[in-house]
Amino acid sequence: MIVISDLREFKLSGSAVSIGMFDGVHRGHRFVLRQLRERASSVQTPAVVVTFDPHPLATLRPGSCPALLSTLQNRIELLASTRQVDYCLVLRFDRERSTESADDFVRKTLVDMLGMRSLIVGENFACGSGRRGNIEYLRDLGACLGFDVCPVPLLRDEYIGNGVHCSSTETRRLIQQGDIASANAMLDRPHELSGTAAGSNVAACRVADIVLPGVMCSPPAGDYAGAVKKQNVGGPWTAAILQVQERKPQVDVRNVRLLVEKDIDIAPGDAVSVRFLDSARPGVNRAGRAAMVDVR
Repeated sequence: MIVISDLREFKLSGSAVSIGMFDGVHRGHRFVLRQLRERASSVQTPAVVVTFDPHPLATLRPGSCPALLSTLQNRIELLASTRQVDYCLVLRFDRERSTESADDFVRKTLVDMLGMRSLIVGENFACGSGRRGNIEYLRDLGACLGFDVCPVPLLRDEYIGNGVHCSSTETRRLIQQGDIASANAMLDRPHELSGTAAGSNVAACRVADIVLPGVMCSPPAGDYAGAVKKQNVGGPWTAAILQVQERKPQVDVRNVRLLVEKDIDIAPGDAVSVRFLDSARPGVNRAGRAAMVDVR
């Protein structure tokens, strides 16, 4: 997958396009991406994903912006891992972008620059200022500009049931309630966050403190079965108990204390990734140490 951030140096003669934040790249997103690949193959064009950074609400209503399931870099890596996307266009969402009409966005970016022939999006999709560009509007516009619109039904989550759809909003809700198993089922992978080792602990220890950015979606204070790994370092994940702690008055960060069975080479300042595997300390033995769990 090729990542494009500057449209001035990029133009396609034809494409099938999907648009969205794709925060977390959960099962619902991957269902849409499979439809994108199928449509791209049928019209013999590249499959293109258009996404935004930062989250639109960070510009429109900062106080209402949701906690993120993935950073931009992680989102790109997850999109690439699906093997359904040829190009990922990252558009900066600023005040100018927020006032752009659906008509201008479709004409100038999707048609003129990407040569869009098919638009594949969730059935509740809307774009442009005031979210005017819904499916009906886009179909009418496509009839004039030469592209079709393929709305994809929202995917229901079979693990949770009760008609719940796979969505970033529902995944966040589950994580913030501490229901890690359900959230991971919706993601189809462990929820993973990145942070920085802090405190005075020395390397090769069994306890380490990790600071997570407050903009990321993390579970409430409590203990969770999980795993840890230094970033950009090979080797397996190490099983750990993740003790999520509030850090007041620093409301913009979350602290996670790692408890591991064996020494782990983490020093202050190291970039670290943690995976949340389950809740309620299912892997803690009577000695209070982290028992081994499946960290794949």
